[in-house]
Amino acid sequence: MREKSLKSKSGFTLVEALVGAAIFMILALSVYQAYTVTMNVVSLSRVKVTATALANEQFEIIRNLPYADVGIVNGLPLGKVPANQTLTRDGKVFTVKTTVRNIDDPFDGTIGGTPNDLSPADYKLAELEINCDTCRNFPPLFITTNIAPKNLESASTNGALFVKVFDALGLPVIEADIHIENNQTIPHFEINDTSNNDGLLQIVDAPPGAEAYEISVSKDGYTTDQTYTVGDPANPTPSKPHATVLLQQLTQISFNIDKISTLNIKSIGPACEAVPDIDFSLTGSKLIGTSPDIYKYSATSSTDGTGEEIITNLDWDTYNLTYTDNDYNFFGILPSPAFSLDPDDTKEVKIIVSPKIASSSLQIIVKDSASGQLLPDVVVHLTGPSYDNTLTTGTTTDCLPAGQVLFTPLTNNTYNVSLTKSGYENTTSSINVSANWKQEEILLTPEN
Repeated sequence: MREKSLKSKSGFTLVEALVGAAIFMILALSVYQAYTVTMNVVSLSRVKVTATALANEQFEIIRNLPYADVGIVNGLPLGKVPANQTLTRDGKVFTVKTTVRNIDDPFDGTIGGTPNDLSPADYKLAELEINCDTCRNFPPLFITTNIAPKNLESASTNGALFVKVFDALGLPVIEADIHIENNQTIPHFEINDTSNNDGLLQIVDAPPGAEAYEISVSKDGYTTDQTYTVGDPANPTPSKPHATVLLQQLTQISFNIDKISTLNIKSIGPACEAVPDIDFSLTGSKLIGTSPDIYKYSATSSTDGTGEEIITNLDWDTYNLTYTDNDYNFFGILPSPAFSLDPDDTKEVKIIVSPKIASSSLQIIVKDSASGQLLPDVVVHLTGPSYDNTLTTGTTTDCLPAGQVLFTPLTNNTYNVSLTKSGYENTTSSINVSANWKQEEILLTPEN
């Protein structure tokens, strides 16, 4: 009996206490997490209800305006609705972006269509975008409504402007940021909107004006395109002037943007060593103006102390790199002075130079006489007073440009050169080197 009494009075062991505490913590944490999730759902639901009520409030304000006033302050259509507002409801701060657009309903024809609708502003579409930056997990709320006039439409005294955005392949760019500004109207107005799934933004009932609409198109991670002012000293005759809208006419204008590209330019010596601070110029082929030609990209630059220059935010284009440095002799550019950049491309281009030294140097460039292509693997033997050396033209995988060799150091004398390559006739000639740098181009004729 005594043994049984002692056994019944024994407590929990340490292991049992730890296991019990762990189980309690797991249960408590699960309950807390469930409570937290529930409260977050309730809070988010409450914020959505508040945001929806705010949207209904704003729509009621818009619907009670005279139809002519349903528009954006300093926008198009012009009206009395602020484009952006910061409003507080139920202790939450909301930002409200309002967009109003005239809609050309195809029921009675469309402007520029068949039949041609000379009164294309059939009704207005109002869209609210409501955000709450301080609300947790609150997605933007988008709500739209249509607003129609009470009376029959009359002949329009305006026109229409359609903006189309394409990429490099001619495919529509969705959600491109489009900025339109007209400074000829009083008051002037601005439109900031995005392209739809067809890459299109339609502005109906736009006031007429000659070269009145300044347009720019952009998108995060993409290049930009825009219109330009005629007579600007920097670009007097732009290829894409500001858009003109005519009475009861449709104006269509297209823009091309695509993902930006990067160019990594390196300056190196004949042995692939980095050469710092080499000057160059880079020019694209896209024109934004003519007579004279104005290039979209044209700039001078130089490599840094490590012999490198990285140029970002470049358009897809064909570029030409020109060597402009006076401290080194130019030897070549790999892969070539003219090269293309594709959208979302990163390309490396090497400028090969050699130091200007007291003695002379001779650069020989070897090409096919028929095609003009640079020839690799040509054995070039140069002899002269106290000089005898043989080099082989490189390939595009070498540091030096294909089809070229450099003989140095030389003295100011006349040298004999012989060239041999399988499948080509042997060639010999004499070259007079009278300066510290001499460049000679030699053509090889294919064997019959």
